[in-house]
Amino acid sequence: MEWSFSLLDGRGRLTVREQSGQADCRAVLPDDGKGLYRCWLLGPAGRFPLGPFLPEGGELRLSRAPEIAALARQGAWPPAGGEARLTCAAGPPRRRPSGPPPGWVWEPDPARLLGEPLLREAAAGRGALLRREEGGFSLAYPFRPEEPFPLVPLFCFARVEELAGVPRLIFPFRPGGCPRAE
Repeated sequence: MEWSFSLLDGRGRLTVREQSGQADCRAVLPDDGKGLYRCWLLGPAGRFPLGPFLPEGGELRLSRAPEIAALARQGAWPPAGGEARLTCAAGPPRRRPSGPPPGWVWEPDPARLLGEPLLREAAAGRGALLRREEGGFSLAYPFRPEEPFPLVPLFCFARVEELAGVPRLIFPFRPGGCPRAE
């Protein structure tokens, strides 16, 4: 059996197909750039979270196949509708600094400064800001929670600091590229 429901006043669609004890749920929304949308399957006595939409080909798409028994336990079977909601609004566009902040220079290959092979591997292929200091140097990477953390082996050495209006992760090093605690 198959059901189809309108989402966000007709801007999107949720389709549910019953297949071998599972509900094949597929949804699509236009990508309006407003932020993170999530979807729920609505039933006669409850609702079931299908999860977040992901960007794909200029649209936001979702594909899940929960077990019908799980949907029924939450009162969401048989399907009676769908709901999509903006759950996390996108912030304002990030300001791009015109150049490095005072005291810092762009280092296209910070891996060359690091002493440990594991650290060189973690820093490979990703430029950073560099500040030479008495007793060593510091590297600064943009801090964006939605992106992979730079220099994962040095997680506990990082501090977040705003440089020229941009949040950055600062990693301090001794001469020779060994991490130092501050």
